[in-house]
Amino acid sequence: MTLLTPPRALLLDLDGTLIDSAPDLADALNAVLRARGLNPLAVQDVRSRVGHGIGRLVDSAFNAAGAQLNGRALEEAREDMMARYGARLTERTQLLPGAAGLIATCALRGITLACVTNKPAEMARTILRHFGILHRLSLVLGGDGPLPRKPAPDPLLAAVAALGVKPAEAWMIGDGMPDMEAAHAAGIARVAVRSDYGDQRPDMRHCDVLADDLDDVVLLLDRACTQLA
Repeated sequence: MTLLTPPRALLLDLDGTLIDSAPDLADALNAVLRARGLNPLAVQDVRSRVGHGIGRLVDSAFNAAGAQLNGRALEEAREDMMARYGARLTERTQLLPGAAGLIATCALRGITLACVTNKPAEMARTILRHFGILHRLSLVLGGDGPLPRKPAPDPLLAAVAALGVKPAEAWMIGDGMPDMEAAHAAGIARVAVRSDYGDQRPDMRHCDVLADDLDDVVLLLDRACTQLA
């Protein structure tokens, strides 16, 4: 595994990296589809469409169901999805294996944490609070703010600036191409974690390190920090 420079901060993606949110997303999305007389999607189909924000997820699902929406109908479907999903953020969502260990390791090593997600920020905070880890994060940046969403580098650059570190002093931990593309453009080390989220998954061409899971990321951190001892 490639040895990276020890980080002062980690920027963490949420869906597919820290949490498995697909079951709750699928339940909400399928309720939206059924309300319009359309067939539901399998959870894995929904999982493969996650990563670009809830609005894009709704667009993709309706296209898959053969009912492309536009104008007010599309806006109403997005609003319906936001309401239904917002009411069930943590019913079936789970913290992914290794997430608690990674956060604890960063606390022990004095590494600052931020969550940079394309999910709306308050939804992200609610989920992180539910799992008892929100207080471990110095910053949560969502996709509903004034900045463009990943794969634009803007939210990552805003995060490192808010944390008081340079891009070269941070790692981006994520499972999707938007994470890796944003980190590359921002000059931040790219650590991709294997997952089954998204329609395009990073491989060694798109990252500095490809980790099997978050436990691998902990090992990578330990190795990087030990080289300074």
